[in-house]
Amino acid sequence: MPFIEAPTTFYMGRRYNPETRRLDDEVVYYDSRDLTTHMVVVGMTGSGKTGMCISLLEEAVLDNIPAICIDPKGDITNLLLTFPNLRPEDFAPWVNVEDARRAGLSVEEYTSDIAQQWRDGLASWSIVPPRIAAMKNAAQFNIYTPGSDAGLPVSILHSLAAPREGWVGYEEAHRERISGIVTALMALIGKQVEPVKDREHVLVSNIFENAWKNGHDLTLEDIIIQVQKPPFAKLGVFDVNTFFPEKDRFKLAMELNNIIASPSFQSWINGEPLDIPRLLYTAEGRPKVSIFYMAHLTEAERSFIITLLLENMLAWMRSLSGTTSLRSLLYFDEVFGHFPPAPYNPPTKEPLLRLLKQARAFGIGIVLATQNPGDLDYKGLSNAGTWIIGKLQTDNDKRRVLGGLQAAATADSNMDVASIDTLLSNLAPRVFLMNNVHDGSGPYLFHTRWTMSYLRGPLTRQQIRTLMEPRLKAMQGLYVEPMPAAVSSVPYGATLYPTTPPPAQVAAQGTVTATPPPSTLPGTPATPASSPEQTGLNPSLFRPLTQRSATPPPSSLPGSSTPPPPLPEFPHQTGNSVPLPPDVADEASTSPALESLYQTPITAPFSQGINPPTPERTVSLTQKGPDLPDGYSEKPPVLSASRAQFYLPISFTVQQAMRQWEQRMGYEATKFGGSQLLYRPVLLAQAVVRYLDRKTGVETDQRWAFHVPNVEGAGFIRWSDYQATPIDPAQISQEPFGMAYYGTPSAGLTDSKRMTALKTELVDYVYRSAAVTVFYNSTLDVYGMANESRRDYLIRVSQLAREKRDQEIDATTKKFDAAIVKLEDRLRKEQRELDGSKQVLDELKREDLYTTGEAVMGLLKGHTAYTLSRMSRARRYKKQAAERTSVTEQNVYDLEDQIERAQEQLADALREVNDKWAKVASTVEEVKISPLKKDIALEVFGIGWVPAWYVTINNQQVILPAYPAKQTT
Repeated sequence: MPFIEAPTTFYMGRRYNPETRRLDDEVVYYDSRDLTTHMVVVGMTGSGKTGMCISLLEEAVLDNIPAICIDPKGDITNLLLTFPNLRPEDFAPWVNVEDARRAGLSVEEYTSDIAQQWRDGLASWSIVPPRIAAMKNAAQFNIYTPGSDAGLPVSILHSLAAPREGWVGYEEAHRERISGIVTALMALIGKQVEPVKDREHVLVSNIFENAWKNGHDLTLEDIIIQVQKPPFAKLGVFDVNTFFPEKDRFKLAMELNNIIASPSFQSWINGEPLDIPRLLYTAEGRPKVSIFYMAHLTEAERSFIITLLLENMLAWMRSLSGTTSLRSLLYFDEVFGHFPPAPYNPPTKEPLLRLLKQARAFGIGIVLATQNPGDLDYKGLSNAGTWIIGKLQTDNDKRRVLGGLQAAATADSNMDVASIDTLLSNLAPRVFLMNNVHDGSGPYLFHTRWTMSYLRGPLTRQQIRTLMEPRLKAMQGLYVEPMPAAVSSVPYGATLYPTTPPPAQVAAQGTVTATPPPSTLPGTPATPASSPEQTGLNPSLFRPLTQRSATPPPSSLPGSSTPPPPLPEFPHQTGNSVPLPPDVADEASTSPALESLYQTPITAPFSQGINPPTPERTVSLTQKGPDLPDGYSEKPPVLSASRAQFYLPISFTVQQAMRQWEQRMGYEATKFGGSQLLYRPVLLAQAVVRYLDRKTGVETDQRWAFHVPNVEGAGFIRWSDYQATPIDPAQISQEPFGMAYYGTPSAGLTDSKRMTALKTELVDYVYRSAAVTVFYNSTLDVYGMANESRRDYLIRVSQLAREKRDQEIDATTKKFDAAIVKLEDRLRKEQRELDGSKQVLDELKREDLYTTGEAVMGLLKGHTAYTLSRMSRARRYKKQAAERTSVTEQNVYDLEDQIERAQEQLADALREVNDKWAKVASTVEEVKISPLKKDIALEVFGIGWVPAWYVTINNQQVILPAYPAKQTT
């Protein structure tokens, strides 16, 4: 019996009769919406569990449902091995050579057999090549390899970033997330800690909370520094040093630093962020299947990355609206060790338990699979509505699973534990028991269909690299983060001064006023003396790019036998921090980001695994800084008191600017002759534009910034050529930071009339150009939000369209079901009549045979008339019964044909519904919203001083930016 292709309906296999041990004709479908109450899959090795789960994921892909798959062993990577043409050459690169050898075949013969096996297997389940092609093209399949460059790399930094929705109003959720992240981070360094009880957890959790409350992102180096010098004085009623002595904090910081010191750490920060929408959808809104391959990781590393992933999934979930449709899948293969019963509590358990309890309302389905049913928290799994159980290894496993089924059973279910026990005792491979609380027919056995993906077993990292090579090339140069530098860029015991000025304040009229910088801040950066450390530059940065050395991995990390770099003396002996300047201490206490800028790294070689320079290679340093560049003066220009001046913040230190220079040039500095701070004059203009549109619901403000370097005394400015990245006015100062050299302003900048005219000109330009575009779907009448990306809008609209589609599918199915049920009732009636007619006909045939024999004897005795009459009557009855049987048989055939046509009509109708809403979901219009001129305000307009570093590198004078280069939008 062919299956019906229908949205929301997963084709899982066919019913299995335990008495005959054969397949029935009845197709097993699974409603995707039932997955919102989650699924548990249990089965020993060889039960067919992997094939069953891959079939489930294939069906989800065909229904355009994105998925994140946690794959500790590598089995789920087989989802990428789909070959619509089913040719032997398609399978050839992926067959296991050892399997061919064990079969006594050459690789070519074995490959040909595998291809034929897949063609025959799929055909036996009515799966045709176009269905395989549809599945292959329905989603983008990615394999991520955390901590490795074999597949797509991932970055953990996004997981440490402050929540974009803010802190207030989400305190409980954010604290739960912090608790999970900190527990995983401590496990990564070998510490099994508990929230509230262990001081390490309390300290680091407070560091997170302090940063996130103020909207500041964290990095691992920030955490290391702040563990040594916490940005708060007390924890509870005790001061920090009483609660957690400085010596012990230093030890914890060293253990955390071992993570950064490992050369392999770069692979943890360069890559795609763990941003759930980006893992589920492409930029065009197409579904993704993101497989996280973790076979190469240690248990601690695996637990760490899984925890981050689960916590990010929870954070994303809370930003969603409720839905009854399946929005996405989280598949966790081999959950063994990550969801154990009490009293065990690994970092992964709490976020997974929260997802099981809360994700249903948001349309997130969770599928947990394991071959070890003894290591599951069945109390927690009582939230799972579907259980699929394959062959089990021991009676003890069976008892545990039966207990889990009973815990998950609803009050009105009629579960017969004894019959289920019997069924589970005699399961064959690929035969599973399904218990779905949404299916009133009760538990039943089914045989899984043939997978469209080639099940070759776990892929190697080289095979993953081959599969992901096109994607890796496309990602080259993206998501590259510099190695942590905060703890290496300043020598031990020195003070790192802030790179941003004190916050400014915006007056009511829209102009910027700023607090002058602290008078104790230094002026020009120090001229080098006799060692590279005194420059604030790490000496090893001046080696050729191909020769930069790194500290061997610490012994605490896997694969390492080399001890970590030598430790400095304890902090109380050398001093591990430098106090804040008094006049900024108060401000820093309320700004963790500013506070961290004043904190000293633990030690120079203590960071990121960079060694001091080797004896044969040193950096040549001069005692004198570079000469004054042309056009610059030691004194600021004399300007009218009415001329507004603004100083942009120093965003890059000298060493950071040097690193950028090295990356641009492709080689490293060998000689450094000191640095000077320069200020370059530009016309700095920034306008705030308010957009208010009641129809679209848009109400937002946006900034437009411009940096014009040379303003002539007359003429028009082409503003679009000078558009720059806007800056928060609070970061702008009206005073320079210490002594610097100043460029000469162009003529237009000092002309009051010219500047007044440019104000009007700029407002006119912004009025003409500053339209905001929002997306719109006319069918659903849904407008996009201001600054909403196309992907995010498509995700939102797709979910709304899916809900509408599911409603229409339910109505269509209900209408056809009523007609098909009537036909099936008539068919059963006709079938009963046919069975009865056949029985009567068989009896008449026997009677006819008996009558004929009796008649022959009667003729011999001379009873001719009676005998012939009886023979005639019996044959007439037989003929009538045969005619009735023939009519009934024809009725049965007709009804079967009508039912088949009705099913085809249902499939066509469902396909039309699906195509209609798929088109709706992909239709995006654009609506432009222009501001009123009265809604444009200039908040910054005047001479802007852009900082730069004037340095001597390799005997050449170079100007390096200290503020991000102009970026057009």
